[in-house]
Amino acid sequence: MKAGLIVKLIEAHSSGNESIFEKALLDLSSDEERKGNSSIALSLKKAYSSDKKPLASLSDSPISNMSYSAQGIASIPKDKDSTLELVDVMQSTVKLSDVALNEKTFEVLNQIIDEQKKAADLLRKGITPTNRVLFCGPPGCGKTLAANALAGELGIPVAYVKLDGLISSYLGQTGTNIRKIFEFVKNKRIMLFLDEFDAIAKKRDDSHELGELKRVVTTLLQNLDAMPASVFLVAATNHHHLLDPAIWRRFDVSILMELPNQQQRVMIISKFLKECLEGYSIDANVITVLTDGMSGAQICSFMQSLAKHCVMNEVDPDNVLMEDIANVWLKHTTLFVSENSEGYIKALSELSKNGVPMRTLEKITGIPKSTLSYRFNKEVKPDGRE
Repeated sequence: MKAGLIVKLIEAHSSGNESIFEKALLDLSSDEERKGNSSIALSLKKAYSSDKKPLASLSDSPISNMSYSAQGIASIPKDKDSTLELVDVMQSTVKLSDVALNEKTFEVLNQIIDEQKKAADLLRKGITPTNRVLFCGPPGCGKTLAANALAGELGIPVAYVKLDGLISSYLGQTGTNIRKIFEFVKNKRIMLFLDEFDAIAKKRDDSHELGELKRVVTTLLQNLDAMPASVFLVAATNHHHLLDPAIWRRFDVSILMELPNQQQRVMIISKFLKECLEGYSIDANVITVLTDGMSGAQICSFMQSLAKHCVMNEVDPDNVLMEDIANVWLKHTTLFVSENSEGYIKALSELSKNGVPMRTLEKITGIPKSTLSYRFNKEVKPDGRE
C-alpha cells in the first residue's frame, strides 16, 4: 500500500472529518484495485461499511434505472445451510487505462463498452449488445482487472460470486444457489462476475465427476439462457479446456489473456515506477528484459520487492545499480530454491544471458566468476548433451 495514502487516512481520522476520511479510504481502496488486489480493496470497503454506510453505494451509479442501494445489499442471497453470502457487491474505479492490454484486446473491450453505452439504441432495433464475456488465460494475466475495468468504464456495480458460499456439500443446494444469484441480479443494471468459472461449468462427460456437477452445469445453462440484457455477465477461468462445450455458445465474446508482451511489460513497469518509485533513477529497460515470461501479477510482485529493497536499504535514488535489480530479481525468482540447486544456477545463467555482468553475479552470490562460468557451461543443451 502507498505510504502517502495511509498517512492521509490517519490524518483524516484524527481530524474527525468523516467525508475526508471516506475519500481517503476510497483512494486507498482504488489504488489496491488498480494493482489487481481486488480482495484487499473489497475488504477495506466492507470494513468501513460494516458500521457506517455502504461506500460508493449502488445508488451513486450514473445509470438511471439503478434505484437499489442499502436495501439491495441487505437482500444479498445467502447459502441456506452455511448462511454465507453468495455475492459481494462493490463499485469499481478501475479504468481501461489502468490495465496493460495488448492492442487487439484493447480494441475488443472498447467495442464492448461502446455497445453497452448505446444499448438502448441497439435494443430498440432488436439488436442485443455484447453482454456476455469470457476471459481465459493463465493466473495473474489481468482477467479480474479487465472485468473491473469494464465495470468502471460503464459505471455499474460488480456482483462478485463467492465460490465458498456458492458450492455446497448438500445435494442440490449448489444449483439452488445459482438460481438465487441470477434471481438477485435479473432486475438490476449490474455486472455479474463469475471467477474460477470452471468450478461450476466443467464438461458433463467427465467420468470422474458425480451427477451433482452435471445438474449444476445444466442449471447454470438454463439461467444463462434466461438472463436479461440488462445484466452484464463476465466469467474468468484459468482452465478453459475444462469447460463444457455448451458453455461456449452462451458467451458473445471469448478473450484469451496471455502473458504480457514487451509493450505491456513496459506499461506495467513504467506505471509502477511513477506511482511507487518516483524520483528513483532506474533503468526500466533492464527490468523489461528480466521480466520476460512473467505474468502481470508476478511483475507487480517483483516491482514491490524492488521498491522495498530500495527503501529498506536506503538505496541512493540517483544510483540504483544493476546489482540492486539483479539481487532482487534473483531472490524473487529463487525464493524456494536451494543455492546449490540446478534451478538457482539456471536463474543466474538467465541473468548473465540478459546482460548482467559476471562480476555483479559474483558480488551478489559470493560465488567466484570462474565457478559460475564453469557451472553455466555445464548447463544441459536442448539436445540433451552437457
